[in-house]
Amino acid sequence: MFWTGAAALIATSATAAPRACPTSTALARLVAASPVIVEARMALSPTALAKAVADRDYVAAPLAEATALKGSRPASVQVYPADVPYAPPVDALRKAIDARALLFLTQSGIPPKAYFAGRSPRALVQATRKAEADVRAEIARQTIAPNARPIPSPHDAEVRRLIAELGALQGRAKASARQRAIFTRLEGLGPAAVPAIVAHMDDHRPLVEPTIALANHGQDAFEGQRHYGPSQVVDALAAILEQITGESFGDIDNGGTEAQRREVVKGWRTYVADLDCPRA
Repeated sequence: MFWTGAAALIATSATAAPRACPTSTALARLVAASPVIVEARMALSPTALAKAVADRDYVAAPLAEATALKGSRPASVQVYPADVPYAPPVDALRKAIDARALLFLTQSGIPPKAYFAGRSPRALVQATRKAEADVRAEIARQTIAPNARPIPSPHDAEVRRLIAELGALQGRAKASARQRAIFTRLEGLGPAAVPAIVAHMDDHRPLVEPTIALANHGQDAFEGQRHYGPSQVVDALAAILEQITGESFGDIDNGGTEAQRREVVKGWRTYVADLDCPRA
């Protein structure tokens, strides 16, 4: 199992509080990136999976015998059946056809479809009593983690001013240039500004121009920049935070529903609340 150590079992007493820091940083970030977590079996025939592997294309895998640990369970999950670093491997998919598994899911698109969350191969793991207890404990911890005392940021005043200006821009040519300059400045502030950006990211004003371009640092990148189409300030800030940290808590870089945006903001708040915790 990718999370180590025994998480405290779910408290049977209403007065018992979850741990302040996560037992496993990897599990904490995956749970924060997953608005939906289910225990289920993928009702996908081996023949259908084999065809999808050959076609190297997404396939909808229905979920059977599903129990929701977090959020509302979807009817199916969009599976990419290839051994890539950002998705569960094909062997894990095969095992989940025959046995119950824990699926960490996010939702993207309009209407929303379920995909594996966290851009991680660990978003699909075998369902065991210990694994389920660890996940339930972390879900309980995250109900209070985002409410922890904010981490001070030396850039708070500047970030607050830049975001306020970003949502107030009007016009086209000059405003578009200023928007790009603000994006560049926020990214340039680096990790030290992340707590401040998260503190002020829940801004749903429309952008003057629904576009953002960020340098592509991927090892196998074939383009110098990655282009997105965010429609609101919060969408663009999520893209900038991903660029700075390498973490993702949901895909709203190209816009999304209000529910998706709420989940992304919640995920980033949990991330910031855990920054002063020791990595586990």
